Amino acid sequence: MTVVREHDAGADPRVEAEKLRQLVGEAVGDDITAGVGGPKNGTAGAHFALIQSEHAVALGPGLHGHGRTIHFDELGAFCFVLNQPARDVELFAQRLLGPLLEDPKNEDLIDTLESYLRNNGSPNAVARQMFLHRNTVRHRLRRITALTGADLEDADTRLAFQLAILGRRALAQLAS
Repeated sequence: MTVVREHDAGADPRVEAEKLRQLVGEAVGDDITAGVGGPKNGTAGAHFALIQSEHAVALGPGLHGHGRTIHFDELGAFCFVLNQPARDVELFAQRLLGPLLEDPKNEDLIDTLESYLRNNGSPNAVARQMFLHRNTVRHRLRRITALTGADLEDADTRLAFQLAILGRRALAQLAS
């Protein structure tokens, strides 16, 4: 279900969206998830808000759980990635992660890299999270560096990898 309405300056869109979600959920007998895009002006703006709400429904439950109202701006860094054309996101991710994606045996490297980024660059935290020996993690990080030529100590490089991974995940979830 999609609802496009004119923004009422006196109404709180979060409260209004939640009321509507609950009404529809009761009517269909299910706890549904609702997505809300930002207030936009004009026909093009309404279309953009619709896309944002679809993204909130597609990605929000994985981040915040099913059966609630999720606003596009609650998607965190996904907002940045999703405001780019899909083809640009694909090319960006391929450029950074391509050497790791070429061989299916390297899937463990992608998982290790993602864990490394989520754990603020701590090989020990990665080892604990992935149930690996810390030397295995360090070996994988050296392989990632060798394959990509990237300096994982550089903050900008880590941010770029994080955005590439988020972009791949977002596009995969939107495609499913």
